[in-house]
Amino acid sequence: MKKLFFLLITAGAVFIAAAQKTNNGKSQDKSAARRMLTVTVKKPGPAISPRMWGIFFEDINFGADGGLYAELIKNGSFEFPAPLMGWRQGIPEGAGSLLIVNRSAADESNPRYAEITLNGKGEISLTNEGFRGIGLHKEEPYEFTFYAKLINGSAAVRAELLNAAGNPVGFTMAESLSGDWKKYSIRFTATDTAQKGKCRIVFSGNGKLQTDRFSLFPVHTWKDQPAGLRRDLVEKLAALKPGFLRFPGGCIVEGKELANRYQWKTTVGNPEERKLIM
Repeated sequence: MKKLFFLLITAGAVFIAAAQKTNNGKSQDKSAARRMLTVTVKKPGPAISPRMWGIFFEDINFGADGGLYAELIKNGSFEFPAPLMGWRQGIPEGAGSLLIVNRSAADESNPRYAEITLNGKGEISLTNEGFRGIGLHKEEPYEFTFYAKLINGSAAVRAELLNAAGNPVGFTMAESLSGDWKKYSIRFTATDTAQKGKCRIVFSGNGKLQTDRFSLFPVHTWKDQPAGLRRDLVEKLAALKPGFLRFPGGCIVEGKELANRYQWKTTVGNPEERKLIM
């Protein structure tokens, strides 16, 4: 160890001594090494087009889902590899059952839905954690949507916004279900602010229903576009006045393997008909 330390010190001293020598072997005056740089501000150089700089999008750390895309519910249609990822079930004893049905042969884009049996002896709930929590703002309106089909009996669905302590900070009135597959939409207002909130969906009644595509959006999105982008983030990006947007970027281009690489044609059209991208 001492030998190594000595060698390092010696090498450092040799380097410093060499740096202080000029080409003819004499010591160099530090003041002589200085150079003057003159900037003529009244004579700018070549113009740089604003199209030469822009912004770069990469879906990482919630860049899209949970970020720019204002959707607040994660895995709302149960299409993640683990169908109930992001969800927690609440089924009291004797209240009924919940089953995730996979109909991949009939619908490759949106194969799964939840089938719920209610025995009239209590409520069944599904609580969504959002993307590491759901950010809620007091007195802000939100729109809760879902698809449902009543198989038999009677059933109703309501949504509750919860704060980090699990206390309600907003809720919808129960929506009674009827008939074949139908989209339900309910608008309501948060009564308090929560940084790490949740959304609890409660099923009540005595019968069997099928349900899918739960969604929760702030009403005030970028330019108030329904089911649009998060206003606060996109306003900051727009203020940069970028000349271009590179999309997609990074690892999303190739995916884990060729089969799940990014394919833009599956990302346009009605959200109900889009295939999940990992």
